[in-house]
Amino acid sequence: MQKIGLISRQNSDKVREVSNGVSDWLIKQGYDVMLFDDLEKAETDFFVSKSAEHIPDMIIAVGGDGTLLNTARKAAPAGIPILGINMGNLGFLTEVEVDSVYENLAQVFSGCYVEDSRMMLQADIVREGRLVKRLTGLNEATIHSGALTLLGINFWVDIDFAGNCKGDGIIIASPTGSTAYSLSAGGPVAHPSLEVFIQTWICPHTITARPAVIPADKECIMELETAPLGALVTTDGHNGFDLIEKDKVIIKKAPYKATFIRLAPLKFFSLLKSKLGSEAAMHGLD
Repeated sequence: MQKIGLISRQNSDKVREVSNGVSDWLIKQGYDVMLFDDLEKAETDFFVSKSAEHIPDMIIAVGGDGTLLNTARKAAPAGIPILGINMGNLGFLTEVEVDSVYENLAQVFSGCYVEDSRMMLQADIVREGRLVKRLTGLNEATIHSGALTLLGINFWVDIDFAGNCKGDGIIIASPTGSTAYSLSAGGPVAHPSLEVFIQTWICPHTITARPAVIPADKECIMELETAPLGALVTTDGHNGFDLIEKDKVIIKKAPYKATFIRLAPLKFFSLLKSKLGSEAAMHGLD
């Protein structure tokens, strides 16, 4: 790895300080540093569309999980691995902490690391039989009501009609996203090595709607039976697209994965306990 992309959200003095320090360290070690502004508004195929000399061998993302999620949506289609430096709160995806950043960077660039591949989601919005928008995400795709009026959704798994529900919306999460919005809505925790969808209703207007785990080789198809003004679909809490009645949102496994660089093999349940607290994580792991 010679060309290193550096991405950060320049929203605080501390982030700028760490980002500038990492850039200086990389240059002193003889690496070519490619600085990118926050990629929030860039298209998903941002790196795919670049010529070879403008594509980094690796990306270092300085920020919280939001920065990592945004970076993954841009880097994964081009197969670029990502190393995260944690400047946020939880830091489920970021690997390196600020107080050990240069020691950890030296370890990575000496070749002492492992790669952690994660399934990503693709959300196709179909209107009157025509694809009108395609979104991708690492954590989840979510349909929101966007108003006080309930949202009515018909749900299929492939051609198998799975039911109808009214409520505030629905989440289709990846295993990586099972510890994010889906968990807050009452969904189960899934080990990130699995390839499944986690379907979780948001405040359903019934007591019979329960989360479901669906194989990732299936398609999750949601049709808006009723859609109040403001209904939209998002991926990873971003990239909102407005929905109207009878729109279909089709979730499938993306044709590529996100790859994260880790200092050591992931100990998922230990990470879960440390980030969420033992009482909020899984029981019986002590």
